[in-house]
Amino acid sequence: MQKTCKNCKKDFEIEQEDLNFYEKMKSPSPNYCPGCRMARRLCFRNERTLYKRTCSKSGKPIISIYPENTLFPVYDQHIWWGDEWEGLDYGQGYDLSRPFFDQWLELRNKVPRISMLNINSVNSDYCQNAEDMKNCYLIFAAQKNEDCMYGRLVYRSKFAIDCDFVQDSELCYECIDCRKCHKCFFSENCEASIDLFFCLNMRDCQNCMFSTNLRHKSYHIFNKPVSKDEYEAKKKEIFSSFEALEKAKKEFEELKKDALVKFSHQIKCKNATGDYMYNCHDVVSGYDTEDAKNCKYVADAEGPIDSMDLNNTYYKPELCLDSMGMLQTYGVKYCVYTLYSSHTEYSDGLTNCESCFGCVGLRKKKYCILNKQYEKAEYEKLKEEIVAQMKKDGVYGDFLPPALSPFGYNETLAQEYYPMDEKGAKEKGFNWQEQTSGTYGKETIKEENMPKTIGEVTEDILKEVLICKDCKKNFRITKSELDFYKRMNLPLPHKDFECRHQDRMKKRNPRKLWHRSCMCELKNHLHSIKKCENEFETSYSPDRPEVVYCETCYQQEVS
Repeated sequence: MQKTCKNCKKDFEIEQEDLNFYEKMKSPSPNYCPGCRMARRLCFRNERTLYKRTCSKSGKPIISIYPENTLFPVYDQHIWWGDEWEGLDYGQGYDLSRPFFDQWLELRNKVPRISMLNINSVNSDYCQNAEDMKNCYLIFAAQKNEDCMYGRLVYRSKFAIDCDFVQDSELCYECIDCRKCHKCFFSENCEASIDLFFCLNMRDCQNCMFSTNLRHKSYHIFNKPVSKDEYEAKKKEIFSSFEALEKAKKEFEELKKDALVKFSHQIKCKNATGDYMYNCHDVVSGYDTEDAKNCKYVADAEGPIDSMDLNNTYYKPELCLDSMGMLQTYGVKYCVYTLYSSHTEYSDGLTNCESCFGCVGLRKKKYCILNKQYEKAEYEKLKEEIVAQMKKDGVYGDFLPPALSPFGYNETLAQEYYPMDEKGAKEKGFNWQEQTSGTYGKETIKEENMPKTIGEVTEDILKEVLICKDCKKNFRITKSELDFYKRMNLPLPHKDFECRHQDRMKKRNPRKLWHRSCMCELKNHLHSIKKCENEFETSYSPDRPEVVYCETCYQQEVS
């Protein structure tokens, strides 16, 4: 079945197995292509833009993802989780003569929202979408970390600074997609390794530098063995100054262009397409996903089962469709931030709820529509009438309209994966935030006057205001950050944390696939004298310089 996306106007295919799933979920087929569906979900997720404001309940200053002029009340997270308010108090009856989303918006603008989602954390007030954090600062979508700063999707790690997609690691800096690593710097896609500097795709290695695709090696530079003294001398040279380190970064980028790469970053996967996947089976277009089974179009997900079109969903969501920000859900459709709930639709900010439709901010409730509670039979009858009305209006079966998002497109994760300017975003119905957080022009040290080495830096730097080399936004160095730089002999950064994050994200492959063939022509491989005939879907576009191998050829070459 082929349809034309209502947003980008491009044709997209809906396969028979997709139609079977929609029928199982009692939902019509979508009106938007997979990419536009994901952008619509992500425009409801502000992870990194924080504001100082006052709590609408206590009047005390708080940190929030919502600015002061937000239409709805915003409560400090401790008050929001408490017993000082009740979501049912904002309930309203449903008017079948009016559009559903008009009434939903009226409700949304009345119900208090939580300032940030930060559960069971200690001394980690500036962390969003986080849980069980201790002494962490500006870490997002993270869990069970200690003494970490400036990162996204960091799990069970200590002293991971400026890292993204890192797990079970310690004392790491500027690392991306690394697992079980210790004292690794400026490295990507490495696992179970110690003391790596500017390395790519390494496993069980230690004391290596400027190397790629090594296994069980130590003391290597540019994939060649060296003595310990040679290694230490090169390391000392690189970290001698900010300029020397910047030169090494450029050298590493050139090295990666000639690297041999596997068609997809997959580990323990079977019958899976996508990228950055671990232990996934029967998955189509999965990205940054673990332990998924029989899913399609999922990203930033852990344990999803029999689901489609999910973002940022964890703790084994099952039979879910077109939703974002969920923990342990079942039978959820078109929802945002729905936790430990089942059989809910078109709802936002629900916790421990069951059988709710069009609700906002409820906890431990069932059979509710627009935050008004009903008997089961009455709920089911009214829900059927609303769904019939929405189908008649042609809006049932698609995610919440982007105009209902409380955020500007440029504040959200959508901008990171599907960047647009203000004009383009507004033309497609998205909101735009014109006054994002940050200060400019108050720097006390110019970028060209920054200390060249960490040895020159004293604690006086904590009083200074720095300026980002790229965006010109002001930023400061924290005490914990400075202690780490001194401990690791790292020069001060010349960019603010957001620009550093964007630099890391540019090094990752896009969430897009191209059909390509294996580039291997080695005669000692299983395909013998002929070029390998294996084909695959890969996130490496044809115009990129890397040599892309299939799984078999890659493993034969690097093992």
